[in-house]
Amino acid sequence: MGNYRSLILGCGPRAHWHAEVYPELEGMELVACVDLDEERLETFAGKFCVPMAFNDYETALAEAKPDIVHIVTQPSNRVWEAQVTADAGVRAAIIEKPIAIVPSEILGLQQVRDESGMEMMVNCQRRYFPQFRDGTIRRVMNEEIGDVYLIRASAKGNLMSMGPHMMDLLLQLLDEAEPEQVWAMAYGIDEEGYKAHHRAPEHTFAEYWFPGGIRVLFDCDTEALGSPGEESFWMHQHFDILGSKGRIYVTQNAGWWYQTEGMAEPVHGRARPSTRSPARCSRCTRAAGSTCRIRSQMRNGMSNVKD
Repeated sequence: MGNYRSLILGCGPRAHWHAEVYPELEGMELVACVDLDEERLETFAGKFCVPMAFNDYETALAEAKPDIVHIVTQPSNRVWEAQVTADAGVRAAIIEKPIAIVPSEILGLQQVRDESGMEMMVNCQRRYFPQFRDGTIRRVMNEEIGDVYLIRASAKGNLMSMGPHMMDLLLQLLDEAEPEQVWAMAYGIDEEGYKAHHRAPEHTFAEYWFPGGIRVLFDCDTEALGSPGEESFWMHQHFDILGSKGRIYVTQNAGWWYQTEGMAEPVHGRARPSTRSPARCSRCTRAAGSTCRIRSQMRNGMSNVKD
């Protein structure tokens, strides 16, 4: 039994990535999941050995009594989801990006947090990719290339699809500094498919002024130039970092390199491949992702939550 009980709200494809790591987490136990789609719910619960499955979120909170909730839904009802979660006494909510679409929702979420004390975290997972999480790129920025004066950040996708990931990585590289000024232009809205819930400009270009004289050119555009040689649309994300004594070029999916004064050739680094073995369910010992022998308990009800 874990020290913290967890619940996943929304059983779509993204939720599977959340659930897959649970057998490896010490002190954590995934006890319940929620979705309106009964077939998707039953498949998810069986695949990940989740003992309780619900169609109604408020019923799930009352019966499962989780400490932590993963909100893995489309960003169309975030304030209600957060309020109901906090009212149930949940201690922390891990929310899929984007955490909100319009400023009024951010204010609503802040009010929930202030009144309840429930922590809210946004799932911007790219800062945990090997080439970012070990601190090597930041060390090179701080120690090898002199004074950083310009960063060009570029990603394909609209501002609410890849924008949050790119901004999160940018802030990590800049030690979470806050910009002092911004100039931006944007145009175009596409409401087809997932973009109906991620409503944002298709084409955005911004210039940020950060402390220390660092200028950032932020290009988030479905027609952005992209990372040379990259074939996957969602892997087009890179940073070109210029310093007074050198340069760093960082990609999301194809490694990175840097070169300083006096270097005949750049030094290359790549993302280290994962050596993780398949995790195993603590209840039935099967590898996570295979069908669990444990039969999930179905709780039927009504809800307006949908992934």
